[in-house]
Amino acid sequence: MKRIIVSTTLASCLCLGSVAAVADSHGMSTMQLAEEKKCMACHTTSDELPRAPSFPSIAQRYSMDEYDRLVQVVLTGGEDHWGSAEMPEMDLRAEVSQEEAEQLVNWIFDMKEDEM
Repeated sequence: MKRIIVSTTLASCLCLGSVAAVADSHGMSTMQLAEEKKCMACHTTSDELPRAPSFPSIAQRYSMDEYDRLVQVVLTGGEDHWGSAEMPEMDLRAEVSQEEAEQLVNWIFDMKEDEM
């Protein structure tokens, strides 16, 4: 009986460790996705001379209520969502799937700084 309990406990710990490793790598894999889709050609993760709004600035400006709108912006590009800045249309940039757009928008919202 002890052997079963120890085995079960060990297996549970290994599973939790695997989940934690996936969670820790989530940000990096999304960063790689942003680089692969050429988002990083214009946007940055800091406010250091971006050609377009930085991801943290986007996170600060929009609320989760506008999540679907931002997913559509990632999917379709366009203008009229950040002053005079215009995001290239899809035929001028890498194709992004619905799932990838949602992943990118979640990643951007994770960058929201704590409001004081």
